[in-house]
Amino acid sequence: PVPDATLLTAAIRAVRAGDLASTAPLKAARDGDGPVQGGELPRTTAAETLATMQAAVLTGEALWIGYVNADGAASQRVIAPVRVEGGFVTAYDHTADEVRTYPLHRITGVAELADEER
Repeated sequence: PVPDATLLTAAIRAVRAGDLASTAPLKAARDGDGPVQGGELPRTTAAETLATMQAAVLTGEALWIGYVNADGAASQRVIAPVRVEGGFVTAYDHTADEVRTYPLHRITGVAELADEER
């Protein structure tokens, strides 16, 4: 399938962002929480995860997510979400250096990158 203009634009923007997203400190996704310490990702509810993803699509911000694949292996990814629909998020994955689609139910937590490092 041919990607639409929105997806291509977001992928180009994310590629040009470079490695900053993978090295930036994190802040918690929830109001009132302190910064994320030592690269630990906060656990977020499904509603918080969805709201943070949707906001990132609108603002073009990169996020740090915890993800568990179909084999149960956990990983952390830095993504720039482009689209959230049908229970999936399509995003440029800075960690893998490609556009990927992740099922929302496999995302264990989400955090925004710290403001001072953007």
